[in-house]
Amino acid sequence: MNDEPSAPSPGMRSLLRFVVFAAALGAAVLIFYFAQRNGEKHAAASLAGRAALPTLTALDTEVTSLVGRVLPSVVSITARMENPALDRLLRIRQVLGLSDEGAPKPELGSGCIVSAEGHILTNFHVISRANRVDVQLSDGRTLPATFLGADQQADIAVLKIDAKGLQSLDFADSNAVKVGQTVFAIGNPLGLQETVTQGIISGKGRRAVAGLATEFFQTDAAINPGNSGGPLVNVRGEIVAINNSILLDSSGTNFAMGISFAIPANVARRVFDDVVKRGRLSRPWFGANTWPLSEQVASDLKLGTSTGNLVISIVPDSPAARAGIVAGDVLQEFDGSPVRDSVDIINRLSEMKEGDRVSVTVWRKGKILKIPIVVERQPWH
Repeated sequence: MNDEPSAPSPGMRSLLRFVVFAAALGAAVLIFYFAQRNGEKHAAASLAGRAALPTLTALDTEVTSLVGRVLPSVVSITARMENPALDRLLRIRQVLGLSDEGAPKPELGSGCIVSAEGHILTNFHVISRANRVDVQLSDGRTLPATFLGADQQADIAVLKIDAKGLQSLDFADSNAVKVGQTVFAIGNPLGLQETVTQGIISGKGRRAVAGLATEFFQTDAAINPGNSGGPLVNVRGEIVAINNSILLDSSGTNFAMGISFAIPANVARRVFDDVVKRGRLSRPWFGANTWPLSEQVASDLKLGTSTGNLVISIVPDSPAARAGIVAGDVLQEFDGSPVRDSVDIINRLSEMKEGDRVSVTVWRKGKILKIPIVVERQPWH
């Protein structure tokens, strides 16, 4: 009996070869399929990248073009207190090789040209302790500036230089500014020339600096010492605000990163118009003495809300008196904005000029009235 295995028949061998061939062919097809899919994905990603590139390039071109248009209108400001006797003493100390310790340090800031005639806006605190102010233009020229006037409560000052070929910036309507809007802060932080930072409007209606009669825009565009007085501009290159201050931490020494404040353009424009066009500061007034509502008073009046300001008295012959506002009225809106307290009214007035007509919404004995009022100049200004 033969126990050796018999050799596969020719038909079996052909079947085995076919199975091996089919498996190899299937594997090749799968490899080709997945390779093609991966290739399509890479190709699609590459095509998407190439498709996005022109858009990104165009955006980059627009931003650099915007900055190029704005930079010639931004100036560097050096404000110093000159003292001839002290200056002579310091020169003598320099000749003798002694230190100049005790020499007053100049205040450095920024400003923006707002007229072809050479009018410049900056912060009042930049030039408040100086008797000499020099302005350096983007083309390198350094010129003396004349102080024309300021609104200390708004921290806006107006300067004037005599120069040709100046490029000015236009004002935007700061009431139309939206939270999240893209802005650019331009100035000379820490003595560096022509620095540009980009960010957004992070908030509105901030009461950032005690003693100033205005509300601020908050922005995360970096504003550092020396940026004060420079413009915060929108994507059209218009001034939406004047850079002003930085939030400090609880120690009062370190900056809170990403929290900076700027004065709305409508306030700055009102000061510019007062100083340059009217020749005098014209702070509008209302003439009603008010008090924030308490929950108890609101309940006694059956008002239904504790938001608003209760009028406790009216100044005779004031805009409020002529409009018919009376004691006992509750002011709920002023020029379309809710009234939380008397500061709200002061802040709205800071953006107006004498002669402006506004609408005031009042609650009076269960009725809601809309009363038009023409604001006037404070009689003591």
